[in-house]
Amino acid sequence: MTIQTMRIFFALAALAANAITIVIVAAAIYGRARRINPFRALAGTTMWLAAGVAILATLGSLYLSEIAHFIPCKLCWFQRIAMYPLAVILPIAAIRRYARARLYVVVLATIGAAIAFYHRLMQSFPSLDTGSCSAVGPSCASPLIKMYGFVTIPYMALSAFLLILAFMYVDRINSAGSVPTLRSPDESSEATAT
Repeated sequence: MTIQTMRIFFALAALAANAITIVIVAAAIYGRARRINPFRALAGTTMWLAAGVAILATLGSLYLSEIAHFIPCKLCWFQRIAMYPLAVILPIAAIRRYARARLYVVVLATIGAAIAFYHRLMQSFPSLDTGSCSAVGPSCASPLIKMYGFVTIPYMALSAFLLILAFMYVDRINSAGSVPTLRSPDESSEATAT
């Protein structure tokens, strides 16, 4: 496959991740309003799905640097530091059915998403770049890939991190056995007393 074909594949994968994340958020809002679990069908699969996302993102970043020869900037390295462990933690957690791994996954994915968001923001507003990134390697403000006018490498990473976080939310809902409600603690204690 050509590099251009792979760039299109990664961009479409990021857009698909966005669509799935939006569906999960909408289903979560609907489920809270109706006090139902719309994710019951995904029980037992969300760690595997998140693992697939992390592995695909890791392989994608390795492809872009090792095969396409794109030199990662400083912020790209920080995003890799957050993503690469997820490609190891999530499959192990899925195999061992270790729900407590969610904590580590959420922390790493949140940090990675924050860095990716800032990086993408810097690409949209290059004036945010203080020059500290380009002093060591390539500029963080200039995108190496820009598909469809907005899909860049940090956008792809942000999409992956957000989808992983969405899957961790679904996993928590399915593990808890009950749907979190929007009621206050006083209302819930009154409901259990009656």
